[in-house]
Amino acid sequence: MLAPSSALMLEQGWQTTGARGSLQNPKNFNNQDFNQLRALCLSQGLLFEDATFPAHVSSIGPNLFPADKLWQIQWKRPTEFQRNPYLITDGVSRFDIKQGEIGDCWMLAALGSLTLQKQFLENVLPKDQGFQDDYAGIFHFRFWQYGDWVDVVIDDRLPFLNGRYLSVHPRTSNEFWPSLLEKAYAK
Repeated sequence: MLAPSSALMLEQGWQTTGARGSLQNPKNFNNQDFNQLRALCLSQGLLFEDATFPAHVSSIGPNLFPADKLWQIQWKRPTEFQRNPYLITDGVSRFDIKQGEIGDCWMLAALGSLTLQKQFLENVLPKDQGFQDDYAGIFHFRFWQYGDWVDVVIDDRLPFLNGRYLSVHPRTSNEFWPSLLEKAYAK
């Protein structure tokens, strides 16, 4: 166990250092740089499609559902089924989240706990993204992994089975931070 002063130094270190893997300079998962990819999509007028985590059953996993159900999964962007989607509406709360078809209660509990620690949630959920300004179908989230902050880029295509979310989803129809955060974590 670390002495209290050592723990404080570690906490301050990961928050203030500019070294690769720090909060200010996270490592890029799969060498994907969010700002570069979004700028490229915006300049070409395209919505991002993540080839490293495709909208395909291979990204779901073969053991969650029988094969016949896996092939019925549809992938949709929030902009395809919601007129006015938002990443966050009226702040975040553990009450924003509902369990999906895959029964991901562990993710529901983890996200609920994260909402109670606003300073940590702000580290995980960067504010430089959304569906209104510079929308290009691309989002990113930061995770603490093996002593480093890692930035994970995803597209916003979400899996549905029979019109129902597979993953955790928002309680309100136009808020998408829970679904997109789970997708980033799954990647």
